[in-house]
Amino acid sequence: MKAFPALLLAGLLAAPAAADEPAVRELSIALDGVQVLASFRLGDGMTAELRERIESGLPTGFLFELDLLRDRKRWWDESLDSTRIEVVAMFNAVTREYLVNTKLDGKLIDSRTLRDPEELEHVMTRFQAVPVFVLRSPSHRERYLIRVRAELGTGNLLGLVPVMRSTDWLESNKVRFRKP
Repeated sequence: MKAFPALLLAGLLAAPAAADEPAVRELSIALDGVQVLASFRLGDGMTAELRERIESGLPTGFLFELDLLRDRKRWWDESLDSTRIEVVAMFNAVTREYLVNTKLDGKLIDSRTLRDPEELEHVMTRFQAVPVFVLRSPSHRERYLIRVRAELGTGNLLGLVPVMRSTDWLESNKVRFRKP
């Protein structure tokens, strides 16, 4: 009888993720010279809880972790570099506007003022051709890829233990550097 609670807990933790769980989707990369451009979106990331937090005026957002990897057949991919994209929205109740700041490794790369909640979701969850890495010593014989995951903030495990919620890693297509 003592094993039953442990088995129940193991079953709950091992349960497959629901279809509407936040996840990084549509990840692709391209090379522009030595710059790696990433495009992706966070599906199902704007939950009712997140919208409520933004509407309360608290700075709220997502943190995207990106890793640049060298593809190696028959072995683990070699990590070359990593970066972080942080998107934070703040709501001004007086003007009814959202201020959205986007930072790449702590440096501000975009700042927008929006009024439409749907546009807010688009700006916070969709990224198109963002220059995220520079290949330092590219080789036309190597293949490169990136992987991305999103940190969604803190949650509670079993209502007691605070944990950082994040999506699974998603790997991009593989690209080769071509000499100009």
